[in-house]
Amino acid sequence: MKIEDKYILELCKFIYPNKIAIESMMKKPLNYQYILGQLLYNRMGGVAYYTLLKSNLLKDTNREFRNTLKIIFESGVSKTDALHTSLGYLYTILKDVDFNYAILKGSFLVNLYPDGLRTSNDIDILISPENITDLSKMLISSGFKQGFIHNNSFVQANRKEIINSRMNRGETIPFIKELNMPNIKYLELDVNFSLDFKSGNDKEIVRSLLNDANELKRSRLKTLNEIDFLIHLCTHLFKEATVMAWVNMGRDLSLYKFCDIYLFLHAYGTSVFYEKLTKRITDLNLCSECYFSLYYTCHLFDIVDSNLFDLLKNIKPDDEQLLNRVIEPSLNKIFTYTIDLKKRIFCSNRKEYLYEVGDV
Repeated sequence: MKIEDKYILELCKFIYPNKIAIESMMKKPLNYQYILGQLLYNRMGGVAYYTLLKSNLLKDTNREFRNTLKIIFESGVSKTDALHTSLGYLYTILKDVDFNYAILKGSFLVNLYPDGLRTSNDIDILISPENITDLSKMLISSGFKQGFIHNNSFVQANRKEIINSRMNRGETIPFIKELNMPNIKYLELDVNFSLDFKSGNDKEIVRSLLNDANELKRSRLKTLNEIDFLIHLCTHLFKEATVMAWVNMGRDLSLYKFCDIYLFLHAYGTSVFYEKLTKRITDLNLCSECYFSLYYTCHLFDIVDSNLFDLLKNIKPDDEQLLNRVIEPSLNKIFTYTIDLKKRIFCSNRKEYLYEVGDV
């Protein structure tokens, strides 16, 4: 690994920064333009700033690098406030629905991260497949449209894109509404109805997760309980890391996704929690998905926890090749990487290191 890549990974460990390692790397000539680009692409700029601040090393780093990270961090604080406003607005739409749902990922994690570290460009929500039509009608009647944001403008999705997303990605094309509120031009809602890339292939699992949802105190929206929330983080990361559509978009491997799990393990990872988590993962038959995400999070963040290691041992799949595998559902093809995860994350052309090994 390049020293810059090692430095980036150290800056991601904001809970327990290794000041000695960071300080040692800072004494060597570093390509700060490359480091900054990687931090931005992986949405870890705020985390890096916080780590340097917490380690009392901000003053010793490159000035332009430090100042840019500060701007990112301060922007993150503003975006955190905007996300809470967006969640409050979403509650006014969902407060009377007669079906189960749960907000996911950053919309809950923003309550665990220090302000400015975890931003989110959208709100993710999980529903059962049979409720997609009802939710879609509700959102459209509230002024949402399905499409994308390009160059800060809305572009409406066509019918083919809408159908393809539902069939091959386990989620809808985003629902977007222009709000023009402070720090919120658009509110984007990503509707998930599956834990993998198959359309409604896991209906019973999704229903099981939603049946035990909890209400958040601040927004009053519903989210998954702690065990199921972590399972969803793991399965979502696995889906995006191992399906070719996300590889093609460059959204398959992002450090912030692993950092979310790193933070969640720190917040909830007691021995009792891991015992319950092991049982739940096994009962839901999600061992492969959770093993992939938890194993690699330990690998990236140098986590040492005997309880977590016991969990990994208990859910370890027979076929460890899944750690390097990518699926192309539209072609029913399986590919595998020839480089390890750390190299993949920092490789802009990682698709070139995939080769076909068989059929799904």
